[in-house]
Amino acid sequence: MITMSKALTITVFSMTLVFITLTMIFFILKSFKTFIYKEEVVDKKVPVKANIKKELEIEEEDRVVVSLAASIIAGEGKVNPNFHISSIKRIK
Repeated sequence: MITMSKALTITVFSMTLVFITLTMIFFILKSFKTFIYKEEVVDKKVPVKANIKKELEIEEEDRVVVSLAASIIAGEGKVNPNFHISSIKRIK
């Protein structure tokens, strides 16, 4: 028969063994990353560009399609949800 102290000793030993094993696996996988996937350091000079915002022209047909899609989504399938679209803006 196993006493409570023996059971506690076995439990602590087993948990320690699992923790050590997982730590070893972690360091092995980390070493794979550093040794196998070693990237060469290359200094690439990227030209600095001025922040240029381009306004995309949205055609009237696209506005209508977006309006219809937005009202369908907002209405959640209701027959007459009474939604009014006040403005259309492009979100990136």
